[in-house]
Amino acid sequence: MQVVTKIIEYTRADNRFTIYPLGDIHDGVIHCDEDLLANTVSEIKRDSKALVIGMGDYGDLIVPSDFKRWDGRILAPWMKNHEDNIGPTQVDRLDEILSPIWNKFVCLGEGNHDEAIRKYHHYNFMAELLKRANKHKKGDFDYSSKSLDVQYGGVQAFIRLIFKRQNSTESHEFIIHARHGEGSARTSGARALAVLRLSQSMVNSHITLMGHLHGQESPDIPQRIVLRGGKIKSFESIATMTGAWIKAYMQDVPPCYLERWGTPPSTLGCPKIVIYPGTDRMELIKSRTTIAL
Repeated sequence: MQVVTKIIEYTRADNRFTIYPLGDIHDGVIHCDEDLLANTVSEIKRDSKALVIGMGDYGDLIVPSDFKRWDGRILAPWMKNHEDNIGPTQVDRLDEILSPIWNKFVCLGEGNHDEAIRKYHHYNFMAELLKRANKHKKGDFDYSSKSLDVQYGGVQAFIRLIFKRQNSTESHEFIIHARHGEGSARTSGARALAVLRLSQSMVNSHITLMGHLHGQESPDIPQRIVLRGGKIKSFESIATMTGAWIKAYMQDVPPCYLERWGTPPSTLGCPKIVIYPGTDRMELIKSRTTIAL
């Protein structure tokens, strides 16, 4: 498990910072909504106080030897003639898309697709993506180094956001537990229960983020009671799944593995968590868009 710390300065009590948990992009297949992703990248770029947490599964990274999921018909047009070079082609494409906002990323977590291509096909996708995120051009590269601007978030991470007010000793800490996730829950209730269970295991997290299941379920978490400085206080927290960018059930398009397995449609896009550090407030904003399939 990784621990990532980022210190952020703010100036006024009403300053707001927006966290975008960005994952389950699955770029490389025609079902990835690159237009929606580009719109979100533009939104993040315009927001001077945006923070991005990578949630894993950035590329689809399915290779021909994966007999269960491979289907050459569903590759994105830009993947043509790159069937024997899937990892490098997709990491370059993601760098092209995300390069305008690499400076907004806090860390990049690892998903099961990212792990599988390293474990079974000897291509360290996460190392290559982190190299591009940190604009590392040549020489040795230690992707687990704590000195990187964009750190490796591993399978799961505690992320400490420490907000320090300028010209003051005032500071506020928000702890995020981010995990790509696992499982195959199909109903909304099952997905909500998955992220709720995760939130109960890391009890000092203000925010719990889970991907993998392509929803944006956000169960209400019972108030936690804590003792701080000799005073009993309620401890509010947020837990949410982090959406996806891969569509299924597209009209007149060969089905991807999600449709073949009867998986529910993804909730496209990602939620946003707004933090007001000066007043210790948080707000969850979900994305809901009607999109032609």
